[in-house]
Amino acid sequence: MESTKSHSELRADLIDKAVTDDEFRSRLVDDPKSAIKDALGIELPDSIAIHVHEDTEMSAHLVLPPMASLNEDDLAAVAGGHLQTAGIYGPSRIVPHSH
Repeated sequence: MESTKSHSELRADLIDKAVTDDEFRSRLVDDPKSAIKDALGIELPDSIAIHVHEDTEMSAHLVLPPMASLNEDDLAAVAGGHLQTAGIYGPSRIVPHSH
């Protein structure tokens, strides 16, 4: 099954299922690629690693996007602005900094 959903939408689908289905949640933690394939029909290549972490009352996880690689033109465009990233698989774009 080929998905037309965004990375964020797919992530939200997995989280929604994991908070309502204990068996799926356990499978997602133990074998994420298999659980994702069964739930979404998406087979991830071996070159992609999936790490599932569970927050608790005493522990939370902050997920950072990959570092953006800027060329000289991008650096010039950022002056006085900021870099906005769309997510792991989405493009980065430069947006003006609003005051």
